Amino acid sequence: MFDPIKIQRWIVRAIRIEFILVAIVVIVTISMFIRILVQRNNTVQDSAATTSATQSQTSPTLTPTPAPTLQPTPTPIPYVVSDRLAEVRAQNPDAVAWLTIPGTRIDDPVVCGTDNDFYLKHDYLGNKDIAGAIYQDFRNTGSFAGRHSILYGHNMKDGTMFHNLRYFKEEDFARTNNRIILETLDGMTEWQVFASYVMTTDFYVIQTIFSNDAEYQAFLDTLIEKSDFDYGIDVTAEQQILTLLTCSYEVDNARFVVHAVKIQ
Repeated sequence: MFDPIKIQRWIVRAIRIEFILVAIVVIVTISMFIRILVQRNNTVQDSAATTSATQSQTSPTLTPTPAPTLQPTPTPIPYVVSDRLAEVRAQNPDAVAWLTIPGTRIDDPVVCGTDNDFYLKHDYLGNKDIAGAIYQDFRNTGSFAGRHSILYGHNMKDGTMFHNLRYFKEEDFARTNNRIILETLDGMTEWQVFASYVMTTDFYVIQTIFSNDAEYQAFLDTLIEKSDFDYGIDVTAEQQILTLLTCSYEVDNARFVVHAVKIQ
């Protein structure tokens, strides 16, 4: 005979086993589903990475065009004066140049004051001296950039100052020694003599301001006409000139003048 109690136990046991099997199937199914989702996600990411890498390799790299480099404007290098001129300027700021005329004893500093009287009786250091100094017309203000620069000096019997300018009264000397070297605060300059003559104070040779080129050219032409002999040099209104002036004794109030044009 069947034992109802045993049958009941078997039924309960079977229900438990079936429940466990169903749970296992559900768990396995969920695990497989999750694995499939993960694999698909990794595949999509790998594909995106591969596509990005391929585009990175195949796409041209655009290099930005560099902006042009602006070159700085060169700063002019200031002229360094010679030791001898620098030494004089250290003692007297009025020193503005050094004048040298080959073939003569003229090799001296040039000063410029606030008038044309002080350096008539003071040396280039500002000390009282009857021989004075070689000095620039105060209207030139220490510069040699204007059209007409003027230098004065005494005609000293001991051969100093502008005494040796008298050599330019001799044509042979003048044609052979017609260069003047002038070191200014801006650099070395060279001038060529184009006229020399004895004059009186009736002629206003120390004009420094000209209203136009025509007036300046007329002035230059007059200087050449007055010259004791022809140097064979034409001077135009585009050029600068230098005048050296000293006393002379041919007549009362005589002056001896040498004019030179800047060539370098």
